[in-house]
Amino acid sequence: MRNEPCLLSLVLVCASMAACGGISSDRCVVTTAIAPVNATADHNATAPGNEVQFSLSSTVKGNCPLIPDFVGVWSTSDPVNTSISNQASTQGLATCLSATPTPATISNSGTVTGKGYPSVTLVCK
Repeated sequence: MRNEPCLLSLVLVCASMAACGGISSDRCVVTTAIAPVNATADHNATAPGNEVQFSLSSTVKGNCPLIPDFVGVWSTSDPVNTSISNQASTQGLATCLSATPTPATISNSGTVTGKGYPSVTLVCK
């Protein structure tokens, strides 16, 4: 019966960790992504060769706060050489208008449970 004090101690440690949040499966985990992460298109090509379709994805697991999701707007850091659609039928479709001197940053301002989407890049050759 020597193991009883050890077992009792282990149970108490585990119970105290759970009470203090040390062990929790209800943690809120939100993952957001834009795909593709790095894209290239040829501005001299005809559609669809000069276009890239970007899309949003997300997952929510656990006990998350009740923060409303926000449907965002697509944008590009280089509106001179690229464009991106916010129209319902072509939302997220980027078009290369000219070659980009540096990769254009493509973003979406949407949020899922308060978490934003990461930016991605578009190279127009």
